[in-house]
Amino acid sequence: MAFHHFPTGYRKAFTIIEVLVSVVLISVVALSAIKLQQENRSMALYLSDRSKNELSNTLFLGREAMRYHKEKKDAYTLISSSIKIPDTDSRKILEKIERTIFISDPVKLSDETLPIKANEILLQGAYPARFFHFEMQ
Repeated sequence: MAFHHFPTGYRKAFTIIEVLVSVVLISVVALSAIKLQQENRSMALYLSDRSKNELSNTLFLGREAMRYHKEKKDAYTLISSSIKIPDTDSRKILEKIERTIFISDPVKLSDETLPIKANEILLQGAYPARFFHFEMQ
């Protein structure tokens, strides 16, 4: 086996193949990091939109909603009888928040001795939601 001895002052340099392989590896790592950042951003936006939607769903969980089976209603219509909103800007915002409401038949409870009626409320919108309404009989 022969060893090459380079004269002093002369150093072995990287070959073009080694440089290309390192550039490809760095590119793959950089692209993976960018893709991960985009996925994280998309998930953060989804969670933000979903939480805003869940917050506005609470406007549809009052007793008034129980009257509107298979109807599309806005939040202002549902809460205007119990809360007076004189501000027109707030009213317009609430009128834009709409859900289609589905009320189930009363859900049978395992303990028939309790005087409780339970209904499932399904809200259809950008992010469908399911809630239960309990009422003492």
